[in-house]
Amino acid sequence: MTTVLQPERHQTPPSRHRRPAFDKKSLPARYSGQMLYFMGAALIAGAVVHYPIDPSLYTIICVVGAFVFLLGTIVNEFVLADERPALSQAVSLVAFSLLLSFGVGLVGGGIQHFEQFPERSAWMTPIGLLMSYVAFVAKDSKGRWRHLVSPFAAGVVVLSALTWLGMNALAGTISSDGHSHDHGSTTQTPAEQDQPSAEQDQTPVEQDRPAEAPAEPAEDGHTSHSH
Repeated sequence: MTTVLQPERHQTPPSRHRRPAFDKKSLPARYSGQMLYFMGAALIAGAVVHYPIDPSLYTIICVVGAFVFLLGTIVNEFVLADERPALSQAVSLVAFSLLLSFGVGLVGGGIQHFEQFPERSAWMTPIGLLMSYVAFVAKDSKGRWRHLVSPFAAGVVVLSALTWLGMNALAGTISSDGHSHDHGSTTQTPAEQDQPSAEQDQTPVEQDRPAEAPAEPAEDGHTSHSH
């Protein structure tokens, strides 16, 4: 009787230090992606509205904000997504994400700093509304160009027009220089600046005169007169 020998099977023992799989749906992952979105939009909003104060500084802040928002797009749409988009779709996704970030920044910055920059905010806010909606339709996977001629799109246009009219009307009642962003300096009107000099000019001109000595009585009982 012939005995058939089976080949030995070497089983690799399981590794004790196996790294846990990355959970794309975990709360920290979703928080990181959304935080990058909102942080980038906030930086862009502040940079756009404060640009006239210091163009070089706020240009850098705007570029950093766009980079942060773009990084959030990569994390949400490529790393955390179940299916990665194709190359052409990825390019359009990145481009319209940047456009969306600037639209959100215009709306947020225009509303937040309307009192400081009323005329500038009056056109920033409605343009941001229109820009953000168009960019979101082009960016979203379920968005179609027919959504740009839908009743909801008409509502966005009407809301933007009403926002422009209302903010323009309010801007006429607010002085554009009513708020100073230089918190370390105090603003004085010309009348207040001239007040110290006027007070200096009104110093008393009277000077102390030497007291006259009393006339000594003469020997004959009459007051002496100088001849």
